[in-house]
Amino acid sequence: MDIAPGITVIDSLKRVLRLPSVCSKRFLTTKVDRCVTGLVAQQQTVGPLKITLSDVAVIVQTYSDFTGGACAIGEQSIKGLLDPKAMLRLAVGEALTNLVWAKITSRSDVKASGNWMYAAKLDGEGAAMYDAAIALSEAMIELGIAIDGGKDSLSMAAHASDEVVEAPGNRVISADATCPDITKIVTPHLKLGNDGVLVHIDLAKGKQRLGGSALAQAFDLVGDECPDPEDVSYLKRVFEGVQELLTDGLISAGHDISDGGLILELSSRGNLLQTLFSGKLGLVLEVSKHELGVVLEKLQNFSISAEIVGQVTAAPMVEVKFDGIAHLNEEMSLLRDLWEDTSFKLEKFQRLASCVDSEREGLKSRHEPS
Repeated sequence: MDIAPGITVIDSLKRVLRLPSVCSKRFLTTKVDRCVTGLVAQQQTVGPLKITLSDVAVIVQTYSDFTGGACAIGEQSIKGLLDPKAMLRLAVGEALTNLVWAKITSRSDVKASGNWMYAAKLDGEGAAMYDAAIALSEAMIELGIAIDGGKDSLSMAAHASDEVVEAPGNRVISADATCPDITKIVTPHLKLGNDGVLVHIDLAKGKQRLGGSALAQAFDLVGDECPDPEDVSYLKRVFEGVQELLTDGLISAGHDISDGGLILELSSRGNLLQTLFSGKLGLVLEVSKHELGVVLEKLQNFSISAEIVGQVTAAPMVEVKFDGIAHLNEEMSLLRDLWEDTSFKLEKFQRLASCVDSEREGLKSRHEPS
């Protein structure tokens, strides 16, 4: 799919970073009490400035032990416009690539809640939902996990001005599992400074498809072909491999890349924008330079392919290279402002505009506590 010939990486980022699915969630996370009961082991926000969001939520069972439970969500509604079966495989895959950052007792202990949202009474939609359900069943049998509850909303269409307005078919997968040790959690914010290396695990095995991606949506498109984790057994191996690295304390930070893409130093596998913005399943790990060899060896033992895609730096700059050519070199604060933009605009519908502007301006000079 040719999104926009000749467009630059920064022009694409200006659009993608403002999408509600990708942008800052400050307009939501600053509205709630984040420490109810004292049994919350991993709240929504992480890092010294509480800007980054955690991939997984974790609670502890008692005040006297380290056992608990983890929960994560996956959903890929836009991709369902192209391929309902791929959407369901992506949704369960995203739930697992979010859940993987907390140490759980076993993959076979994972249970899920499945929430259907479909205009099932309209022509073709019931059949699409059936196909999606079969694909989901096959994927979950392969993964060895199960759905033990959920709900459905099967009238997702409304009449407006003599027109039928239909919501995209969707299923939200909420996965949960027991945790033997709630201290073994990995969060997305980078921690190692100049000592960190970024490693990418590609669950699409090199295929770059922009259909249903954040980039396509940012240009008011859907696309032709969406990502699809056809090799479910590979997803299973990746989950097990990353869990072992987490158990051994070899990962300092990690994040999934299914919403937005991956903007780092990459080698050529085709088109620049396809490589950077494909909404496929994948993981990025921050590991120490000194333990990189051990990490890659352990992943190899699980037959998992991984590549180094970036170097963490203490300098407040973000540089993106593709085939050794620099396509972006910007201050982190500029990119963060783009990422925060939509959130602050939504805040102005809920709060005094002058207070919102004051918070936004203060964010530029905010630093971590001593």
